[in-house]
Amino acid sequence: MAGLIQSLGAVDLCVVILYIASMIGIGIWAGKRVKKASDFTTAGQGMPLKIVVGSTVATCLGASIAFGNLELIHETGLSGLVAVFFWYVGWLFLVLMAKRLRASGATSIPTYLEMRYNHNTRRIGSYCVLIMTITSVAAQYLAIGSMCVALDICDKTTGVIVGAVVILLFTVFSGLWGVAITDTIQSVLLVVGIGFIVPVLAFKTAGGWNFVISNTDPNRLNPLYGIAPLPMLGWFFTKALNAGAHPAYAQRLFSAKDDKTAVRGMLIADLICVVVFICAALPAFTIPQLFPNIASGDEFTPLFIAQYVPTFFKGLLISALLGLLLTTGDTFLLLTASTITDDIIRPLKPNMEDKKMMTLNRMICVFGTVVITVMALKFNSIYQVFKVGGGAYAAGVFFPLILGVFWKKCEAKAANWAMGLGCGVSFLWDILGLNKVMGGLDGPTTGAVLSFLICVIGSYVIESKKSKIAA
Repeated sequence: MAGLIQSLGAVDLCVVILYIASMIGIGIWAGKRVKKASDFTTAGQGMPLKIVVGSTVATCLGASIAFGNLELIHETGLSGLVAVFFWYVGWLFLVLMAKRLRASGATSIPTYLEMRYNHNTRRIGSYCVLIMTITSVAAQYLAIGSMCVALDICDKTTGVIVGAVVILLFTVFSGLWGVAITDTIQSVLLVVGIGFIVPVLAFKTAGGWNFVISNTDPNRLNPLYGIAPLPMLGWFFTKALNAGAHPAYAQRLFSAKDDKTAVRGMLIADLICVVVFICAALPAFTIPQLFPNIASGDEFTPLFIAQYVPTFFKGLLISALLGLLLTTGDTFLLLTASTITDDIIRPLKPNMEDKKMMTLNRMICVFGTVVITVMALKFNSIYQVFKVGGGAYAAGVFFPLILGVFWKKCEAKAANWAMGLGCGVSFLWDILGLNKVMGGLDGPTTGAVLSFLICVIGSYVIESKKSKIAA
């Protein structure tokens, strides 16, 4: 605790405690609107525009914005920024699908897949979603641990465990209404603090924009230098296809009160997040001037705030960082629980009482937290955690989803095989490190190409067989 007080000071520590306590209180208050299982997981499909935008922005501005992206860009230079930018381009695919997804009457990506194909597609899609959401929660826990180390609060293991407990309690008592409302409040502080105040102060403290750029290795300013072509292609598949079928964004899309709100909300959120992402990423180039001996770029933001931001505002920005991790963590933990209950268990037990389903959601949150915490402690790199889980989901789900929306000839059997093999190959490829022996060809690229080919070729083969049988 002495380390925390030295890093923050008594005033800032009080600000942090009051802020987090207020957010938890607001979340619990908002959670009183949760009367049934659909309120817990989809907010009763009544979210207005400002809540859709705010909660989606807060979900997007997770550990990657202030931690993972800085880690990647500090390591690879401007090419890392280009790699992450694919995310915001891919997001537009989801916007293009928005009206058709909502018109189906679905409440999640897996339920849409079942309506478009069959019940096996929903089950396979649910498992793909779980790979993505579980690793995303693990990344938030890991970022909290890194933040605690940077601020000399405690060791990483303790920080991960404490963060996991706080996120669990908030999620269990709030449901999606509480998560969405607190997300919206915190998104304002996140955008202003992490997107603008920190970048401006960082460059000013480091000597100004011109000084930083002139003292940066030109190779680090070359968008084609730091990441080789094949790995960059992998980042495209990981980022663009993940965002284009993102289950948490889709949850907000399905929870909007109408189609217009859903589409406008996604577009506005994407635009805001693009601006914040670029602004928040650029301070990675000030690290050599400000923290030349830093161990990893993911420590920069909390270290900078602790050392260079004035009292009280320091407490607010640390609160924003904590809020950033809490809001994204609770979103993905809630999505993990709702995927298991709504897309895996409910089809097997359609007559389960609503009250039991809500209890089951909360129990899964508890059990999932234990499992995910253990997983988080096994990883060291935040952006690699995102890449493994997000890449596997993107490789498996994106093409069966978008082809299912816009191509009537896509067959269920082909989509099922495409999803299972695309996701599985991507995940195992990265876990086993096969990119090292395949010239940089990574899991998401391999899995996504495989998924696309199976969808298209498989559908034509199946259609041909059907034609022959009919003849």
